[in-house]
Amino acid sequence: MLYPVIAGVLGGSDPTGTMSRAHAEIAKLTAQLGIVVERVGASRPTATDVQELQRLLYGLYALLELHFGQEDESFLSLADDAHEPAS
Repeated sequence: MLYPVIAGVLGGSDPTGTMSRAHAEIAKLTAQLGIVVERVGASRPTATDVQELQRLLYGLYALLELHFGQEDESFLSLADDAHEPAS
């Protein structure tokens, strides 16, 4: 919901395109996480499963932290600009 609004404010052909690579990586890690969780199911995870889950969760956490930081830097400043009185 947010990206179309931002795109409208920024204009251009794809002003939010710089974030699309991060979105693809987030989707990839999330899918991999789902595969492991489905494989483990209700059974007790093996040590290898735990290691794989930790790797995926740490990677996803780092990627999301970076991505949200980039969004904050890129897009939250627009909100500040919108609330400033016109000169």
